[in-house]
Amino acid sequence: MNVFIQKLNGLWYLIVGSCQIRTPFLETQDRELVVAYAWRAYPGARIFERD
Repeated sequence: MNVFIQKLNGLWYLIVGSCQIRTPFLETQDRELVVAYAWRAYPGARIFERD
């Protein structure tokens, strides 16, 4: 499974397939927090960053 993380409207989002899931992290927070959150939500997924 591929999970993309993206900054949008001041928040970090996880994009899984065609679903866009808002995370509780602000855009100013570290990307590492978002990656750790994505790993907990989707263990074994490949994480990519989208610009």
